[in-house]
Amino acid sequence: MTIHAAGYDRQSEERANRSEASQSTQRAANRAEADRRAKGGEDVVWIGHFSEKPGTSAFSGKERPEFERLLNACRTGRVNMIIVMYISRFSRQEPADAIPIISELLTLGVTIVSVTEGVFRKGNVLDLIHMIMRLDQAHNDSKNKSTAVKSAHDLARSLGGFVGKVPYGFELQPVTVPNSADRNKPIAIQRLKHRPSEVKIIKRIWQTIKAHKDEIIDAKRGKEHPGSLTTICRQLEKDLVPTRGATSGKRTSESVWDPATVKRILRDPRIAGFECERIGKVDDEGNMTRTLIGYKIKRDPETMEPLTLDCGEIIPRDEWYELQEWLSSRGRGKGLYRGEFLLSAMNLLYCECGGVMVGHGRNGDSKRKASYQCKGRRTIEGHGTPTIVTTILDDYVASRIFALIDAAESDPETILILAEATRRFGKRTEAPETAGERASLVQERADATTALNELYEDREAGGYSGPIGRRKFIELERKLNGRITGAEERLMELDEIATPRLPIGEWLSGEDGGSVKLADPTGEGSWWAKQSMNEKRDFIRLFVDRVEIIKSPNAGRGRFAPGVAARTTIKFAELPAEEVDEYEEAA
Repeated sequence: MTIHAAGYDRQSEERANRSEASQSTQRAANRAEADRRAKGGEDVVWIGHFSEKPGTSAFSGKERPEFERLLNACRTGRVNMIIVMYISRFSRQEPADAIPIISELLTLGVTIVSVTEGVFRKGNVLDLIHMIMRLDQAHNDSKNKSTAVKSAHDLARSLGGFVGKVPYGFELQPVTVPNSADRNKPIAIQRLKHRPSEVKIIKRIWQTIKAHKDEIIDAKRGKEHPGSLTTICRQLEKDLVPTRGATSGKRTSESVWDPATVKRILRDPRIAGFECERIGKVDDEGNMTRTLIGYKIKRDPETMEPLTLDCGEIIPRDEWYELQEWLSSRGRGKGLYRGEFLLSAMNLLYCECGGVMVGHGRNGDSKRKASYQCKGRRTIEGHGTPTIVTTILDDYVASRIFALIDAAESDPETILILAEATRRFGKRTEAPETAGERASLVQERADATTALNELYEDREAGGYSGPIGRRKFIELERKLNGRITGAEERLMELDEIATPRLPIGEWLSGEDGGSVKLADPTGEGSWWAKQSMNEKRDFIRLFVDRVEIIKSPNAGRGRFAPGVAARTTIKFAELPAEEVDEYEEAA
């Protein structure tokens, strides 16, 4: 009978330098075994190698594409002999999980050959027993190794050591520390320290962003924004600045600077000297994957103060928070000038059909007045392209806001609008580091609250029974409540620090500290007239959520055109629903 032999090889850990020495050795041994049998007189036809991608484990139970392909080849009769260097290459699962596959293969008449451990055939009970013993040993070896590695990592973390992929800007430094859990015996751990060559690049990137982040560039002239991540990456490539990948391994030797990679580096709290943990994307089974979606700054459970790295910061913390605010505001085309239209690009000007309205033409062009035009789909019969002159609508919206401000003291209905405007004003004027800390504390409180609810659900389901379980439950409950209380107390402190007052007097009088109201708060010499386009937009965002324009009921123009007030609906700012009751109670 002709033997159709195939080799199977895998390597459970991918080497940092992309080396496949282990699999190359396995492939050579598998092919040599087939050749040896052919030279011994057996009718052997070599089918080929079935090689898993480096880093494929046979212990985790995750999919092994090449193994599945090999099984299908056996099921279709293309392969009747599998050669492996060790049985452990075949499977490291528990024998109970691996035996059904092995039994299927043996039933199909497939012979399994281990170069180092012998032959396993159908019908030989001793062969089957021997294989079960080898599978059990391989599984236990992997299980023990996995437990030992996890224990070592847990111990290193508990002693302040770093475990995992080294972040950009850092390298590892071996440190010997006493292990208090083992009579203070010395133990070696790894801690982060700055890598000077990468620190220099991070600082260069931030200095470039800081120098240009507030610039507006005319996109119509084909210019790129000098402070954008894309432009920075191109300049790094032009200057032949190597990526870490280009200096650390075969697989990434051709890597280039990429905006997404640079953004991830700049988002990492460790460059500001904070300890943190990565937040990975969760798969459908609830397991955290290696796909990074963010970071969480570690905090002292009692004081809620951020934990810091011994090596210190690369970028000053207040500047890092400023950088985060800038990164959050970035998007395609941000920072590029496309025309001066006050209500454009604010996501608040809409047509009655639901379509967004955008500026068209140029302000100041006497031959063709600039207007806002509906860009919605032509789904309404007779809808056409509703337009409204930009200067008329801009002046109307501004005058409505100032009228609302002026009437605040005598009109109770405006109180909630001003309350929300005050909240937005405080958030906008808050220091970036304070805003960052506030967001982190809100997330910390939410995480602790979720964990506490899960703890109570586990208790209701019968968990934490018995004296030991009750003590554990009380301890966890105390810690979680402490985290929630600590976060709330710190948030209250931040609220006390941030007590903004709207500069209403300045807005209405045109002068800082002024008390005499102008007859026209949007006219010449007014505060409004002195503001830049972006400052005016920031002001409008304090008070307005949406401006909706209806189509002119008359096709005519001039004296037959309806007034702007008849065509415009302004939806003013509203407090979040959960804060309305609290505000009314306080009032």
